[in-house]
Amino acid sequence: MNKDSIFNLFDDDTPQESEVSTRTSLNDFIKSPYAKIGMFTKLILNHEVFYQKLQKFLKEEEPSYNSSSTKEAGDYAVFNRSWHYIKDIDVDNIEHIEGILDFNSKMFCKALQDAIFYFEHCEQYERCAHLLKIQQLVKVI
Repeated sequence: MNKDSIFNLFDDDTPQESEVSTRTSLNDFIKSPYAKIGMFTKLILNHEVFYQKLQKFLKEEEPSYNSSSTKEAGDYAVFNRSWHYIKDIDVDNIEHIEGILDFNSKMFCKALQDAIFYFEHCEQYERCAHLLKIQQLVKVI
């Protein structure tokens, strides 16, 4: 999967017959390791930013809400959805390793660390083990 060709997915022009066979579909891109790593990372990192902004907004508005239950519910949804993307990454598959190499390792490591911490807290150690394998590969690279 060539991540640089993603913009070809959104062309308005109808492709020529010869281009149809070479053009990557959106589904193919979403199934790629690079996209899965990106979705995992963005979900987790954007969740933290959103929660901080929500907390600031609600402090100013002062509604009655339970901050800890809001954070808990948001964490559950985000980390379990992000697991959906990262669970298929295989550190023994060369295509997946290339996807890891192409991704921003600093952001990816932060997301991995946050996910490991969350799943440790929930005692989902199989998930932690999978994430730890990926994290060790990223740190080696």
